[in-house]
Amino acid sequence: MLDPRQLECFIAVAEELNLNRAAIRLHMSQPPLTRRIQRLERDLGVELFRRTPGGMELTEAGAVFLERAYRIVALSTCAVERTRLASNGEIGHLSVGYYDPAILTGIPELIRGFLDQHRLVTVSFELIAKHNQIDYLRDKVLHVGFGRHYPDEPGIVCRPVMSEPLYVAMHRSRALDWRSPATIADLRHQPLVVYPTMRPEFADEVIDLCLRAGFTPRVTIEAEDVVSCLAYVALGIAIAVVPDSATRTKPDDVDFIPLQDAPPAPLYCAHLRDNSAPTLRLFVDYLDTRLG
Repeated sequence: MLDPRQLECFIAVAEELNLNRAAIRLHMSQPPLTRRIQRLERDLGVELFRRTPGGMELTEAGAVFLERAYRIVALSTCAVERTRLASNGEIGHLSVGYYDPAILTGIPELIRGFLDQHRLVTVSFELIAKHNQIDYLRDKVLHVGFGRHYPDEPGIVCRPVMSEPLYVAMHRSRALDWRSPATIADLRHQPLVVYPTMRPEFADEVIDLCLRAGFTPRVTIEAEDVVSCLAYVALGIAIAVVPDSATRTKPDDVDFIPLQDAPPAPLYCAHLRDNSAPTLRLFVDYLDTRLG
């Protein structure tokens, strides 16, 4: 086994090619330095230096060993530094669950800002229904989840991270008969697709918008997710209210009209309060700083 101090002494002598100068550089006297080099040569079974009239020079074996010594020291320094960074969360992995079209816009923008500050962290996205995200967070399979309308759960921290304006999605043939921007009252008597089927969710927010406007919406289809919701819209059999991020999944012949009198739809980030993963702690600090 190589002693790190032996390597340090060897490198100093190899670079200075003078025992006295190397000893001064290492803050030690020359005799113990000489003994260290002799012991290293004895342990390796090779001659590392050749004594010359002008001082000393590396042997061929010494030159090869110097190259390896540099690499060993560099790897050792890197290992220590990366271990320290990992402990601080500066390198590591952030596992993100989502169930919302915001994965196409707001979520990447938010996480990109985090990665700009912590460039050694990697991220993975996993499509997980909101009702399953809580279990994944508790099992520490996920660090954070993104979605809407999280229920109150003990030990789960949930905070709004962005809000999106709403749009009415409809087949292009219908859009000719609509004014832009639209109002909630314009939804009265219209066949409506809501999503998702799992409740409470964004569908309830849309229904509540109509109820507060004084009418019960005519819900004709409950879609599994935003993609299937827009597929029904593309058939021309119904319209839908969707957040801005859903407009990024635009099928052919579907238009989006702003819904002017509807409040923005919030998106939430959830995480386990007692998860002490360093990367999660860094991400929570980032959210605290960014969102205030």
